[in-house]
Amino acid sequence: MYSELFAAIDIGTTNVKVAVFDENFDTVFDFQRRCTESKANNTHEIDPEKWWKIVAQGFHTMDQNLRKKIVSICTTGQGPTTVLVDKDGRTVRKAITWLDKRGYEYINSIIERGIDEQIATVISHLLSIEKDIDQAYLIQPSDYIVLKLTGSIVNATFPFEGYLPWDKKTLEIYDLDKTFHIPELVPAGSIIGKISKEVSKTLGLNDQVKIVAGSVDFAMALVGTGVLEDGMLCDRGGTSQGLTLCSRERFCCQGLITVPFFIKDHWKVSAVMTTTGKSYEWLSRNVTRTRLVELSQLIAVKRPTNVIFLPHLNGERSPYWNKDLKGVFFGLTLKDDWRSLLVSVIEGVAYAMKNIVQIMESCGYKIKTIRATGGQAMNELWNQIKADVLGKEIEVPEVFDSELLGCAIISKSALTGESFTELSKKLVKISKVFTPLMARHDEYERCFQVYKELHERNIDLFSKL
Repeated sequence: MYSELFAAIDIGTTNVKVAVFDENFDTVFDFQRRCTESKANNTHEIDPEKWWKIVAQGFHTMDQNLRKKIVSICTTGQGPTTVLVDKDGRTVRKAITWLDKRGYEYINSIIERGIDEQIATVISHLLSIEKDIDQAYLIQPSDYIVLKLTGSIVNATFPFEGYLPWDKKTLEIYDLDKTFHIPELVPAGSIIGKISKEVSKTLGLNDQVKIVAGSVDFAMALVGTGVLEDGMLCDRGGTSQGLTLCSRERFCCQGLITVPFFIKDHWKVSAVMTTTGKSYEWLSRNVTRTRLVELSQLIAVKRPTNVIFLPHLNGERSPYWNKDLKGVFFGLTLKDDWRSLLVSVIEGVAYAMKNIVQIMESCGYKIKTIRATGGQAMNELWNQIKADVLGKEIEVPEVFDSELLGCAIISKSALTGESFTELSKKLVKISKVFTPLMARHDEYERCFQVYKELHERNIDLFSKL
């Protein structure tokens, strides 16, 4: 039935996913399992072996006939999460996730030296653990899966500034280069090697399967959504939120990350927000105790709710880079219930997005198209609220897990020599477009002004907590 199949693995913050695509890039297998980190005070860590066990479980769940037709595996994953391994590939401690706040007392001074905000986050982590480490290689979650599949210690990503959360120069500045080492960089779309015979036997795969270098999740999402042209913006909403704009021009935007795009003569302008989807999960699991909410239960809620939510439950990255920011519900009345609170969280995420979009546009960037992907894109109410708050159309591609599709496209490119950008433009299809209701947008404008003022008036209070 199938001749060649492409497997993709995504090591997310909350879920580990395994998918298989056929030659038409239709999904023929889809698997995911929850995988949470251990938390204590300001620490957020996870044993990388948990990721591998779920990946193996995914392949073992797959029909044997499918497994035998897989010709390549490409991996992607969360970041900046730091996995530390020794020269033999053994982990030397638990991985430090991007939610970890140790060492954040250093972060502002690091950023003030002109160092990329994401790199600054990792450097702050390394400074806090250096004394407990002898020697270690720095790899990312997706690299750990590559290590398990091939035995090779590599950094697989696009070979440009901004796609690795560390660099040799910055390690040297902080005298960390004697302890922490950066392995060989293998460019995305390159073939790292074949799967090891031992692992192929364990997973029930052909021992000729090629392991293709992917990149971090936001980059694979750009490929999987077709956000590869000037003025296109990818809204990747999961546990956290990433907004990434592709632009031919470069402007200075304080609080945002601007580095070369992986397409020649283009720039990548990014914003990362820490606990957007996580805020919704937190409220539904820990407060309202409503884990599964029917969409019909929330559609009836009057919008705007007039309850303003600040989605900063673990500090915030873009555009504030402030570990002290906290979550806020403002404007509660006796009329509000769990439904209006859940909708207000969705609205708060949309306000945070709008704040970033306004910053981009005020710097001079033109946003022509917005494409949503990830878990949030599966929720029609969430998409509509984003459109209403932004006053812009939101396009939703057919494949929600764009990182996985991006991996499949990169694999096809590596095996055939076809341009992955052309493959992406040809293969990514839009399933639905959400158009803003302008009357409601005008009401949301009023609420958005309150959202911004809440930050400004309370900025000195957050640190006092």
